[in-house]
Amino acid sequence: MLRTIPPLFLSVLLHAQAPDAPPKSGAPAEKPPAAMETIVKKDLLAFATWMADDARGGRLTGSPGQEETAKWIAAHFEKAGLEPLGDEVDGKRTFFQRYGISRTTVADTTKLRCGKVELREGFAILGGRPTEVKIDGTMRYCGLGRTRGDSADVKADDSLEGQIAVVVLKPLRGRVGKKMSVEQKFGAALGTFSQLGRTTTALGKKGAKAVLFLQIADPAGLTDVLNYLALSPGKDSLVARFEGADPGMGAVSGMFGDAGGIPSLVLSLGASKSVLAELGVDADGLGEHLSGEGEAPKAKADVPALLQLTVRLDDQATACNVVAVLRGSDPKLAAEAVVYSAHMDHVGRRMDGEVFNGADDNASGSAGLMAIAAAFAKSKEKSRRSVIFLSVSGEELGLWGSHWFADHPTWDAEAIVADVNTDMIGRSGPESAEMEVTVTPSNRHASFSTIVRDAAGFAERLGMTFTSGDKYYTRSDHYNFAKKGIPVVFFCNGEHEDYHQVTDHADKLDGDKMERIARLAFWTGWSVANAEERPRTLGKREDWR
Repeated sequence: MLRTIPPLFLSVLLHAQAPDAPPKSGAPAEKPPAAMETIVKKDLLAFATWMADDARGGRLTGSPGQEETAKWIAAHFEKAGLEPLGDEVDGKRTFFQRYGISRTTVADTTKLRCGKVELREGFAILGGRPTEVKIDGTMRYCGLGRTRGDSADVKADDSLEGQIAVVVLKPLRGRVGKKMSVEQKFGAALGTFSQLGRTTTALGKKGAKAVLFLQIADPAGLTDVLNYLALSPGKDSLVARFEGADPGMGAVSGMFGDAGGIPSLVLSLGASKSVLAELGVDADGLGEHLSGEGEAPKAKADVPALLQLTVRLDDQATACNVVAVLRGSDPKLAAEAVVYSAHMDHVGRRMDGEVFNGADDNASGSAGLMAIAAAFAKSKEKSRRSVIFLSVSGEELGLWGSHWFADHPTWDAEAIVADVNTDMIGRSGPESAEMEVTVTPSNRHASFSTIVRDAAGFAERLGMTFTSGDKYYTRSDHYNFAKKGIPVVFFCNGEHEDYHQVTDHADKLDGDKMERIARLAFWTGWSVANAEERPRTLGKREDWR
């Protein structure tokens, strides 16, 4: 950690030195670049708010909302006067760089009718494999779906032949809800998934044609986790389609469901309540029974039901990055480039219709990228090296876009000297206070470099200090550059209570913090772009400086 220096003392110290003399603190001697002042919170918040609007639909990679965002960013780069550096199409360079994905989609003909209620959304489909199913029959309420022992809901001599089994998920007890981390929620959900598979298999053996799992409460956030591990109307399941790529959560989702060869669906809280009403089951009374009070509710028999399910696979789909460049001014160094990166994608729409807006993750970092690009373009003094601005997709699914660019760069790979990555720069929280920045590689990391050392000096002069973000070293887009031996720095604010939640809204962003970190990122890359020598790795050190 950086030592804390009172701002007034710091100001006196800096101004007491000759402009070109190395400061006694060891901070770089450079003056703040004038163009840095053009990065302002008003613009940053406007950029982030547009991206994090419900109209973008959560910007899932390859979705209409993410494609719209890519076009919007490209238009911003073009307006700033940047040169396109994406793929060539018909001999002309574009701003877009495309890579292959496979997309599994729920067709819009899919519907679930339970009594008088018809649902075209509000449910997640486990397994996510291509299928075409039509089941026209009746629903059978099966309690918790137990088929063995004295407490069995479906007795040994019972048959579910031709029926759609309806099972209630018993809410988890104990310390659940907001007190659980995202990782803990995933752990709880995976345990639930295992039970869903076993229940589906058992009921399938009883003759059930499909299983509907209902929720009466969701303290552990199963609805959120299903966004990653299942397929829903309007929420595709994706797998990368290029060599070496992380297969993503789409591959994981295929490990669950389809047990016994029959469809299994998990309904949202709202949809579950509607289906219970059609069965004549009071949701409150059922909740009391599951908590150990009251009798098991009785349900209507032979309630008509229809499941029409179509799941299709498109194994020739694509997703895109946006790539632009500002050519350097130095005849020799202009052949080299500094890359600024940030991911534009997020995780889409939840099965109940709520949108994961991803304001901090990562509309904030993308806003920083666009503001930095505009600042470089507006600067009267041009950087000596070229500067590449890379807005990637697929980060949330396995760092796909940056992986593709790193393996298929549209600039000479040997001439890329650094990557400056911004991802989640709009909040304070458990890992970074108002005037702190979470950074990796830290001084305790083997890949600590002159970029991070100098950035620590710039941060000090901007009144900020660093905290270690080394646990994120492999978790954002800088990592794909680091794997190529390219020095990197990653600026973020760390996780907080709204991380990967539908509550990550733009009105919670701290524009002042976004401005500080974006200016720090600009200054850091500006320094690299104008230095005589390339950045170099320093290895572990006792402090940041």
